[in-house]
Amino acid sequence: MKYYSPIRLLDKDFINIATNCSNFLETFGYNIYPITDEERHFPIAFSILTFKDADQTERLLHSIYRPQNFYCIHVDNSSSSYLHEALLVIAKCFKNVFIVSKTENIIYKHISRLKADINCMSDLLMKSQKWKYFINLPHQQFPLKTNLELVKILKIYNGANDIEGITSPKRMVSERYMYSYKNVNNSLVRIGLKNDTLPYNASIFKGSAYGIFSQKFVQYVLFDKRAKDVLEYMEDIMSPDEYYWATLNHNEILKAPGRFTDNPEKKSWLAVYAAWDGTNQCQGKFVRDICIFGVGDLKELVSRKELFANKFYLDFQYLGLKCLEEYINNKTFNPMRFG
Repeated sequence: MKYYSPIRLLDKDFINIATNCSNFLETFGYNIYPITDEERHFPIAFSILTFKDADQTERLLHSIYRPQNFYCIHVDNSSSSYLHEALLVIAKCFKNVFIVSKTENIIYKHISRLKADINCMSDLLMKSQKWKYFINLPHQQFPLKTNLELVKILKIYNGANDIEGITSPKRMVSERYMYSYKNVNNSLVRIGLKNDTLPYNASIFKGSAYGIFSQKFVQYVLFDKRAKDVLEYMEDIMSPDEYYWATLNHNEILKAPGRFTDNPEKKSWLAVYAAWDGTNQCQGKFVRDICIFGVGDLKELVSRKELFANKFYLDFQYLGLKCLEEYINNKTFNPMRFG
């Protein structure tokens, strides 16, 4: 089966287009969102981590953009100068979108991935303390809910975080945290057993790198000694982003705001839906055991309870992402019809 693959905008194209902000905002439809009072009084903060493709990054921004929200974009240090410039030019067209003040050279499974989110957390808190929740996104995710739906769900959360917690030994991947690792030529190399234990006699939990964090939790991450001590402990483990949030959120002794105090395996995690090889069906293709969603996955995606889906490649079955984009747009403008 052949899939429609249109000519896409390059990073250089966005530099030229967004130089004229008025034209960019009108052409890309940033000035026509319907906004309810409920949304206006419940701003959300987002980070977007990207390393390539201004086109797909801008599509994500457009899908979640509202003038009352706040957006921090982290562009990998190693990304092309065109991508850096394209997203900087785009950000300058908004009062509530900015490039993170400190970028990281993100290395796979390294703490640099976690620090990129923390850098955005810090900047977002400095920009404003009006927002209620923080959501961290990679540019290959896409929303399954409208902004109004996000607000209604987050209001029900009422200050609680939505952070995955895993305790099953089969899923903990213990070799990642039982050993110390160091970066050698942008790859992690095991250097020996980790001799120290988690501060405060806390237990280690596994989860996702992505979640939904209350503002009080963000303040705790940035300023509380307990959070900083746990972060220091995790600086030399593998994939600390998959352990840090979960460990903070599921240890009563660490006293994180919005924490979950029961067995985390009993709690539904609704932040992100991903289809894993051997567990979920995938009509697209599996890459490193995770589904790259395609056209055939749309029926499943629009029925999911999760808030976002991970992940999409804009150069793979383009219509899959395009149709989901139109679905979210239609729900935004016709919430009663698609409710």
